[in-house]
Amino acid sequence: MEKVILIGAGGHARVVLDAALYDENIEIIGFLDDGDIDEILGVKKLGNISEIERFKDCKFHIAIGNNLLRKELAKKIGFENLITIVHPTAVISRDVQVGKGCYIGASAVINSKAIVEDIVIVNTRSVVEHDCILKEASHLSYGVLLGSSVSIEKSIYIEMGSVVGRGIKVERDKNEKVI
Repeated sequence: MEKVILIGAGGHARVVLDAALYDENIEIIGFLDDGDIDEILGVKKLGNISEIERFKDCKFHIAIGNNLLRKELAKKIGFENLITIVHPTAVISRDVQVGKGCYIGASAVINSKAIVEDIVIVNTRSVVEHDCILKEASHLSYGVLLGSSVSIEKSIYIEMGSVVGRGIKVERDKNEKVI
């Protein structure tokens, strides 16, 4: 059984923790957060995020929705120390590549030959069709639909309910606008 520490205690962290509690191969031993929350779903706070170094023998999952903060923390922790958490109702095709530190939410679907790079969030009821690429630290909010062969660039956030048509490449423009 993998001993795991969650980083974060907000709404996204509660959702991730709930999914992790279904996995018999993961034991969430606590969480790190800078807020005043002492416990979530029966799991105790172990300290502040700045105390990561104290837990160097553990694995982590960064349960923070902010893409840039998630990326910064992943670099500090080391990608090799991150684990992916998948809700048991998610459907992931056998030939999908999923990186380290990802979260795949309840009723999410990821179809054939999709690539999900490190620290990506595919939230509740999102659909990633075949041959899509979600690059590092991207984030699909709830109910996002990606048509086939869509490419989402690094650190892009796609708002809930968005539909991205087939073959579209989503990247930041010079004004930092994202769907």
